[in-house]
Amino acid sequence: MQRSFSYKNALNQFALVCIYAVYVSLSSLYPLLPPLLAILFFSYNNALKRHDLFSVIIIVLMLLIFEAEKGFWFGSTVIFFTLLSRLVIPKIDQMLQCQGCMAAFIVALAYPGYWIFIWLTNQVLLLALPMIDWHIILYIIIEFLILMALL
Repeated sequence: MQRSFSYKNALNQFALVCIYAVYVSLSSLYPLLPPLLAILFFSYNNALKRHDLFSVIIIVLMLLIFEAEKGFWFGSTVIFFTLLSRLVIPKIDQMLQCQGCMAAFIVALAYPGYWIFIWLTNQVLLLALPMIDWHIILYIIIEFLILMALL
């Protein structure tokens, strides 16, 4: 007799969060591993478009793990990605129909846009400025190639 396993998707998503937590920890130890910020932004944007609440919650959990590991303030990526998904991405979708161009914009908005957002927020709140190193260029290239493969 075969049993119905109704929580298969939830367990897969939870396993994905655990694997991502280990990966982000490794990316802190090995700076050549990208933190997959653009891929999380792409997934977050797609989950919002599909109105998939469970996926949004899982991706928000991954973003909070990223923030905790990298030392950014709580909820900054969620706020930034929500603003981009609601204000910027719909306008870019209207102008562009090219999936490769969309992947380039997503990566360009995720990394440099997030660092600019953090910098501006820290200027307003009079906090210490975030450090930017040359690894961001490598992260942009790697994640652009991954997103092109996903699209």
